[in-house]
Amino acid sequence: MSLRNYEEDSKQEKLYREMYKNQTLKYVTDQKKNYEQFGVIKMSMFKALSLLDTFVDSSDPDLNIPNSIHAFQTAERIRKKFPDNKEYQITGLIHDIGKVLYTFKYPEWSIVGDTFVLGCKLPKSMVYYNLTVDHPDRDNTELGIYEKGCGLEKLNISFGHDEYLYMVLKQNKSKHKLSETYLDIIRYHSLYPWHSKGEYRELMNDKDYKTLKNVNEFNNFDLYSKEDDAIITDDIIDYYKNLLKEYFLEDILF
Repeated sequence: MSLRNYEEDSKQEKLYREMYKNQTLKYVTDQKKNYEQFGVIKMSMFKALSLLDTFVDSSDPDLNIPNSIHAFQTAERIRKKFPDNKEYQITGLIHDIGKVLYTFKYPEWSIVGDTFVLGCKLPKSMVYYNLTVDHPDRDNTELGIYEKGCGLEKLNISFGHDEYLYMVLKQNKSKHKLSETYLDIIRYHSLYPWHSKGEYRELMNDKDYKTLKNVNEFNNFDLYSKEDDAIITDDIIDYYKNLLKEYFLEDILF
């Protein structure tokens, strides 16, 4: 199965065209400010996952199934390789839960798709780079507004389900048992120019190289699980229901 093949005149191209038109530095900073404090909706992580039963990611040329099924596929791939690492399995299960943004009427270009850094030069390895011709960062400098070696933590990355879920989990940190290592995997798993194309190296610090290794490993489970059986049995669902209860001590504020 050939994965991540992006064609012209496709729904993926249409989505990225809108993304590159609207994902600007100002948009990203405004969204981060909007979510400096959560508390609008309170629900369990399993409930949040079930909301993805009706969400199909139109940015993904490899999937035409609900995102909730992909969540179980990813978690199961991890469980086969790391049967004792429950924290990793949970990360696989919830990594896309930030896509619940669709229930808040967010446009898909601000939910899904590859993420990229705003405030510095756009790398040519980006998906549909030709569509960035009018983006304000198209001809920026390599470092832009950043300092060399500042670290990923200080970058403004396009706003979507990754950053949103990371912010949710950080602000609900007393309600779950996930460590920073796995939160970083969630935060950067869609930053394909970085983890798969070798971009933004001049902005990384020492910690980021360990994160890069972790995200690349995770990407193998996330990407290639799309080839797996889409039938999720009751036993699989029950296993992860219990795991969610173990790692999430209370309902989460979204």
